[in-house]
Amino acid sequence: MIRISDKSLCCGCTACVSVCPVQCIVMRRDSEGFDYPVANPDLCVNCGKCESVCPVLNPLEPIQSLTSYAVRIPEFVEGSSSGGVFPALARNVMTAGGVVYGAVFDPDMTVGHLAAETMSEVEKMRGSKYVQSDLYDSFNEIKEHLMRGRTVLFSGTPCQVAGLNKFLGKSHESLLTVELACHGVPSPGIWEKYVAALARKHERVVSDVNFRDKSRSWRNYDFTVFIGESMVSVPHHKDPFMALFLQNMTLRPSCYACPSKGGKSHADILLADLWNMASVPGIQDDDKGMSLAVANTLKGKVALQAMNVEFIGVDLVSARHKNSGFENYATRPERRGEFFAGLHSAKDIIAYMSGFVVKDSLRTKLLKLIRRIMK
Repeated sequence: MIRISDKSLCCGCTACVSVCPVQCIVMRRDSEGFDYPVANPDLCVNCGKCESVCPVLNPLEPIQSLTSYAVRIPEFVEGSSSGGVFPALARNVMTAGGVVYGAVFDPDMTVGHLAAETMSEVEKMRGSKYVQSDLYDSFNEIKEHLMRGRTVLFSGTPCQVAGLNKFLGKSHESLLTVELACHGVPSPGIWEKYVAALARKHERVVSDVNFRDKSRSWRNYDFTVFIGESMVSVPHHKDPFMALFLQNMTLRPSCYACPSKGGKSHADILLADLWNMASVPGIQDDDKGMSLAVANTLKGKVALQAMNVEFIGVDLVSARHKNSGFENYATRPERRGEFFAGLHSAKDIIAYMSGFVVKDSLRTKLLKLIRRIMK
């Protein structure tokens, strides 16, 4: 029976919940706003399946990537966080009669994984969502599709891909898995509090959010909130939710010792921002976004090449430079415990979160100014 005594040893992938034959495991939210599996001992039959599929207790051996590309899909680059690779992959899968799973905003602005069979449904999956998503019953649904011979594309964080692969227990030729270069996953509970606080501040319901609004700049993107008929944008580092996320304050405990990065998830494809475009000869940095697409398996390489667009081969070591999503572990902030301890008693969540944002030092600001002048 699954028991979580050390929260750093649970990534919340829900594989244990999905595999339980008597459905005695449920996900319950803790005081930090993260969901963890809890088993009912009165219903448990001690089959051991929940423990056997846990990617933390039974990590997969890491695999080496085959090849890496710089790529941009012109028709999808606008509206995508980087180069628009995901919707192109999704279109090819659906053209072949397949189904696509990805993260979307629910009407209440929570984030969950849903299935898509049309490009209009895929549209909701585009763009970064910096909140740990609720997988609902995606794993069992995907298993049913695969058993019927249907092609499936699953896109998620490394731990979600690892959880799916452990749950399935074997490789499926008709399953294409895509992981995102993951900085870490912020608390869904904090996100919900933050959305509610924004609604109170503006006296209107939050109808949509763009975590990576690059209409002004891809590199210096904005955090944009749609409230009623209005739109409010701020540079991402000036929004407290985004700032604390990037400073690792609101991440899940397992993100400080991620069990699934570095090829351990066995994802077919890894997608990331190619921030270090200067390392790739022949590419002009127009600040519109470029993807780094890494094929970890032959299946992933075939799927990428089937998009029939121009690829530029890149050296992964230099290409991953400047992208924190490739770091195996996020650094745990010293004040993390203090932050979560006082969160629930704070009367003004936005002001409280702002108080924990680490501001740039004068030296850092000067260095940034010098780089801007030199550029």
